[in-house]
Amino acid sequence: MEITAVILAGGKSSRMGEDKGLVIYQGKPMVQYSIDACRELASEIFISAANPEYIRFGYKLFPDNFPGCGPIGGIEAGLTAAKTPGILVCPCDMPGINPEILKRILQNSKGKNSVVATDGQGKIFPVLGWYSKTALPVIQNQIERGDFKLMALLNELRAETVVVADDEALLNVNYPHELK
Repeated sequence: MEITAVILAGGKSSRMGEDKGLVIYQGKPMVQYSIDACRELASEIFISAANPEYIRFGYKLFPDNFPGCGPIGGIEAGLTAAKTPGILVCPCDMPGINPEILKRILQNSKGKNSVVATDGQGKIFPVLGWYSKTALPVIQNQIERGDFKLMALLNELRAETVVVADDEALLNVNYPHELK
């Protein structure tokens, strides 16, 4: 199966104070960790960001079709741009992510609208998962209603979850002090 990966890097990064995906974490830009995890599985990688600096990574860059609505806008734009039956979504601020987690998500995606990661305590990570093209009208309708909450979307899609036991892999880096 051909896989399109969409790396979400279009956030405001207000807690970090600068573009999170471009911040150096343990020797490389944070977005590179997501690219490396996705590259093994994806036939195509898109970076969802309006910042033209991401072009240097060599992948197609695209802004949101509906600016200002957060990650749901990046997911919508990725699904709209993808030629594949769905997209593998990965955030730019989760440097512990690895191909094995992404493989488990994909293995559970057949016939599903959405499959997302959850940790062992049940916390859901809606920006790490699979979204089918069949979810696109639901996403667009939710955006048009002004509801940008990913948890509401997951409820409407009846999303499946995949438990990721490795809590380190799911850590988000949001603040400068977490870069050390």
